Amino acid sequence: MVKQIDVIANFDSDFIVRDAKIPVFQYNKTVEDELRDGNVTPEFCIDLLECMLLIRNLEEMIVELKDNKGRYGALRQFIYVGASHVSIGQEAISTGAIAGINPTDYITSTHRGHGDSLAKGFFAIKNMSDEELIRRFEEVPQMCEHLGIDYKGKSRAELIDQSITLHLYRAIAELFGSEDGYCKGRGGGMHIADFSVGHLGANAIVGGSMGMAVGAALSSRYLGNGKIVLCFAGDGAYNNGIAHESMNFATMRQFTNGLMSKQFGMPIIFGIVNNQYGMTGQQRGEVTGVDFLAERGLGYNDVAMHAEVVKGMDVLAVMDATKRAAEKVRNGEGPVLLEYWGCRFKGHSLSDPTTAYRSEEEFKSWCCVDPLLSFPQQLIKAGVITEDQFEEMKRRARQRNEDMALKASQGPMPDPRNMFFGLHSDTNSNVVPPEYQNVTVLKEYKPFERKDGKISYREAVIEAMVEEMLRDSRVILYGEDIAEYGGAFGATKGIIDIFGRDRVFNTAISEAAIIGTGVGASMTGCRPIVEIMYIDFILQTMCQTGNQAAKWKFMSGGQPTLPLTIRTTTGGGKGYAGQHSQSLEAIVAQFPGLKVIMPSTAYDAKGLLKSAIRDDNPVVFIEHQNLYGEPSGASVVPLEEYLIPIGKADIKRKVD
Repeated sequence: MVKQIDVIANFDSDFIVRDAKIPVFQYNKTVEDELRDGNVTPEFCIDLLECMLLIRNLEEMIVELKDNKGRYGALRQFIYVGASHVSIGQEAISTGAIAGINPTDYITSTHRGHGDSLAKGFFAIKNMSDEELIRRFEEVPQMCEHLGIDYKGKSRAELIDQSITLHLYRAIAELFGSEDGYCKGRGGGMHIADFSVGHLGANAIVGGSMGMAVGAALSSRYLGNGKIVLCFAGDGAYNNGIAHESMNFATMRQFTNGLMSKQFGMPIIFGIVNNQYGMTGQQRGEVTGVDFLAERGLGYNDVAMHAEVVKGMDVLAVMDATKRAAEKVRNGEGPVLLEYWGCRFKGHSLSDPTTAYRSEEEFKSWCCVDPLLSFPQQLIKAGVITEDQFEEMKRRARQRNEDMALKASQGPMPDPRNMFFGLHSDTNSNVVPPEYQNVTVLKEYKPFERKDGKISYREAVIEAMVEEMLRDSRVILYGEDIAEYGGAFGATKGIIDIFGRDRVFNTAISEAAIIGTGVGASMTGCRPIVEIMYIDFILQTMCQTGNQAAKWKFMSGGQPTLPLTIRTTTGGGKGYAGQHSQSLEAIVAQFPGLKVIMPSTAYDAKGLLKSAIRDDNPVVFIEHQNLYGEPSGASVVPLEEYLIPIGKADIKRKVD
């Protein structure tokens, strides 16, 4: 709802024509071509192969542990209880895509994300300074002792090799549920994350991280830190509601058409990892109406999200497409939609033999383009390595994985006495870093006029948000109809006039994306306030609220803070019937990791909302519709700043 854009009644006959073309499998270069053109070096080609071998060996370890009843290398009868969604066959996608972005960029991943995690850490390590590598060792002295790593006085090559060994150990330790894992054993393979290298986490919910990825891109765009987001999600995820909501959010035209002072498209690459099957549902010919999921881009903007279909079995093709996409989104032309067309050689999990839905002929055709056959053959032909060197690389990769699996099996298990570690942060933003204290306003803020010291409940809510936005530029506000209109209940009225659309903007009716983007933005430097108009609509957000916002700090072993404030309303008596008058606070209170607040006076509303915005945890802040303008909701609210601590009872009346 913006008066700057008129939608005039006009019914002239016409046709909608899209000029955008979606390239399909256009890359046709070889290793020799890329070496000759100077696009890669022999050393980098070897890095690509080493990364793919790292992934293949970890995944084959899981297969062997399951198939051989706990036997793998020196392991005997090791009980592996984790998920078995392996990505054998998809190594070129993880490796090539992550090689195509910067080491400091963000990724989000999937339940089949072991390879993404290994690749993100691998290329981050390859680009670290010696000081950064040493610091990683110094942070985990007990692990270094356990692994026999002595990093002092080592050459750069030795530091990198030891860092990759430590990285592999921590990944396997997470899969094995060990305290030495990246998430302290609390995430396992389906939720592995390493925020220190920009890996915002794998996600067991199909498509569950897509909103988070857009939120991280929103944060990067707003903060101007130059980082982009690579959002991995499987083909099945793109038939999910959160996929549509996320892509629509990312392509909102207000980001680029001048409504905001910063005209910059969302810096995100949506990477469809199309391994042909959403568990068993085949994307082409069965559960969708398109040949390529990249065609979905045609529905979101006039450039079809710069969509492209990529040879997902060719690591160089994947890297080339991702590099070009990264350049676009880094220059403000995002988002970009890439479909990495590939195959998983194993089933959805190892309990799925694939024979019920995949023919032998189909499977063999994909095996012929196995990236760990075709790419080494190209390297040998180009003279980068010899056959003997390739065999030695395979032997070393296998041995390292066996060694780290044994060490991980002997690592410390989580102490049950620490089972609540990482559930909540005990920090806040009472002290704002200097770089975020300089706030630009379009209009001077004046507190509401008091009558006998009182203001209304609605005014208290507005004052709380404005004051927090004035003191901390990281605080942003968005949701349905909250800009010029001021929200369905007027509780954001006038805030856009003070801060402008860069910090206060409308979204589509996309409750799941509102929460999901809030999660991602809060993980990556912003402090979003998001609004869900009625608490009834929070049922539309249950995955993002209960599985993402509530759980991510705990599942990642306490790595991120999530300073997200979810404002919503409750109330009845207006004749709106059963879908607009429920009191669902008990629903959200069921999720460990969330804080839930329901203030009943203007004084409480302002003090608690300010505390919620400063809190480094997700807070659901429920306002009562019937109190906004009613005298019963008004109370004395001082002009001086005050906070009310969350979780401390206010005794309104003592009784004997």
